[in-house]
Amino acid sequence: TEIYTLSLHDALPISIQGMCEAEYFDFIKSGCADEESFLQEYMCQPADDDAAFLTYDMIASCEVSDPFADICDVANPSIKGPLYVGVDIGRKKDLTVIWVLELLGDTLWTRHVSCLQGMAKPEQEKVLYPIIEAPNVQRCCIDNTGLGIGWVDDAQARFGPRRVEGVTFTQRVKESLAYPGRGRFEDRTIRIPYDPKVRADLRQVRKETTAAGNIRFTAERTPDGHADRFWALALAIHAAGGPSGPIEFESTGTRRASAGLEKYLNG
Repeated sequence: TEIYTLSLHDALPISIQGMCEAEYFDFIKSGCADEESFLQEYMCQPADDDAAFLTYDMIASCEVSDPFADICDVANPSIKGPLYVGVDIGRKKDLTVIWVLELLGDTLWTRHVSCLQGMAKPEQEKVLYPIIEAPNVQRCCIDNTGLGIGWVDDAQARFGPRRVEGVTFTQRVKESLAYPGRGRFEDRTIRIPYDPKVRADLRQVRKETTAAGNIRFTAERTPDGHADRFWALALAIHAAGGPSGPIEFESTGTRRASAGLEKYLNG
């Protein structure tokens, strides 16, 4: 059986009405979330799942089209479970993304996503702080790298370090954040919105191994951010995982082994 393909280039002569080919081509491409989506949907070039950290099947199996609950309305009766917030910080080129998850059973449901760009810090805090103040919010993890350092300091001063925690992004920390996120997609215990921009952001992240054997997570920078939604979601998942995790800190006391382990070590 022969398989025939028809790319956008092939279809242009029979589909254009009042546009030149180049205008129509650019019009279609501009409506796609990213280059990969355009190539797959219109140019008959399948996406490379081997290069992406999250496959299309993983993402699609966790997408839902239900509208978000508005958690900024603290009286909203639809919010039953505990809420966890992840915030990836941006300013001009990158987005500030606020991702909120509700834990129901063993599944984390997306309840709110805000994408802020080109806004001063005080204006962005007017969006974030009412979310942190929502009564069901248990924990908020904020990117504590670069611009985020000031964000974490101010948020902790207002809400306390138990409610707001800073996570400093290093390659090791990114690895510790990324894999639990992928585990949620593999187990289908996460629900995310059906949104082309969200899908494109999740697909941007690539895992690379350096010559020294170290793992790096990279993402192409686009006009719509730098995989900011991916990292905000990863931070929200981490927030739901409890206080232990890849948060950089210094111990304030001497660690002591358990009695059984201490006896074993001392012979």
